[in-house]
Amino acid sequence: MKNIVKIALLLMLFAPFIGQSQCRGYAKRKCRPELGEYTHDGKMNFAQLFPGDKAEIMLTFFKGQKYRLLVCADDTFQGTKFKVYDSSKNLVFDSEKSDSDAFDFKVATTQQLVVEIKIPAEGNESSNEFEITGCVAVMVGLK
Repeated sequence: MKNIVKIALLLMLFAPFIGQSQCRGYAKRKCRPELGEYTHDGKMNFAQLFPGDKAEIMLTFFKGQKYRLLVCADDTFQGTKFKVYDSSKNLVFDSEKSDSDAFDFKVATTQQLVVEIKIPAEGNESSNEFEITGCVAVMVGLK
């Protein structure tokens, strides 16, 4: 009985790390190839999210570089959308209006942009008592 309790405690302790490593593997395997001719910047930005979640990440982009910003959600989620804002909260890009998971651009000055990702609750409901969770990655490529 003591061994079962010890094993259960170990599983609870390491479960978050297992999920994160699976998400990292997903990002490398599925998302990185979608950067195409752009070279991955080497940073892994990913999270496990639930339906209805919203996440933001601030990224720095340097003057004169051409970029591809890619938001890649695993097949668990339907209808994942993202928006890009400048530091003054002006909308720069909306994936819903462009119907694309990638945003190609060049910055005239070094600046920080905020990427806002939304996982819609509608269409992502669980069919049983377990909550759906999935991996979402933000990849940056440059030329």
